[in-house]
Amino acid sequence: MNGAVRIFLTLVGAVALSATAIFLVVMPMHRHTEENNATIEERRVQLVRLERVSARINDLQKEIGRLRDALAFFEDRLPEVKEIDVILREVWLIAEAKALAARRIQTQPAEVMSRYNSQPITMTLEGPFRGFYEFLLALERLPRITKVRQLQITKSPTREGDVQVDLLMDIFFEKKS
Repeated sequence: MNGAVRIFLTLVGAVALSATAIFLVVMPMHRHTEENNATIEERRVQLVRLERVSARINDLQKEIGRLRDALAFFEDRLPEVKEIDVILREVWLIAEAKALAARRIQTQPAEVMSRYNSQPITMTLEGPFRGFYEFLLALERLPRITKVRQLQITKSPTREGDVQVDLLMDIFFEKKS
């Protein structure tokens, strides 16, 4: 064989060997590397999502703790069933101290809630409007939870500045265990 043909065949063999190496080794490795890069990017995105969720979970745990503290605060302000008469007496004394005459006080059946009960009380009071206003302020300052649900104020026909008040209030108390 002559020298030119030998060089040509060597070159063709080298090109064929290179092409075979590219198709059998380099291209599969390149595809494998691209798949790995795609997997890494997907996992990075998942990691960012997990970090966000983790931060929200920590915030939610703090919020749950804050809400538990608030619930404990309100539960501490709920009297026991046996204390309802004490609170009624306090309300009566507040009314008398504000120059209000209690014409009627009537309890209704207790309303059962999920974590507490409510004792509705209807009252009819008469006296000066200023005394009634101070009575409401004193109710707000009671250490126990109360709520005025309905209120009707009418002017007294006999005395100027006096009112007759019909109100429905709730006293909240602990549920029996």
